[in-house]
Amino acid sequence: MSKKLKLVLPVLVLVGGMVVPATVSFATPAYGKATGAKCAVCHTTGKNLNKVGECYKTKKDLKVCQAN
Repeated sequence: MSKKLKLVLPVLVLVGGMVVPATVSFATPAYGKATGAKCAVCHTTGKNLNKVGECYKTKKDLKVCQAN
C-alpha cells in the first residue's frame, strides 16, 4: 500500500495542479491583453467581481480603478 501511495499521490497532485488552473479562469483573454492584469485584480472568486472589477465594468479604465 505504501509504495502505491508514494506513486499515486504525486501524480494526483501534478494532474490537479494542471487541471484546476485551466478551469478557474473566468475573465476573457481580451481583457487580459487590454489591461495586462491577471484575473485576481478584478475577481474575488469565480465570476464575482471585487471593488476594482466593479469599477472597471463601468469605467473601462483599470488605472483609474486601481488608484481608488
